[in-house]
Amino acid sequence: MAENTDVMHQNAEHEDQGDGVADAIAAVALIAIFVVTCIYWVSGQ
Repeated sequence: MAENTDVMHQNAEHEDQGDGVADAIAAVALIAIFVVTCIYWVSGQ
């Protein structure tokens, strides 16, 4: 029974890491879009 719990705990940790990577990619993408939009807007002035 304890081994099964350990496996479930490891799976949960993997999911957390995956969420962290997804959050990091989303944050970088949002910042990149914001920067590109600002550059485009300033260059159009």
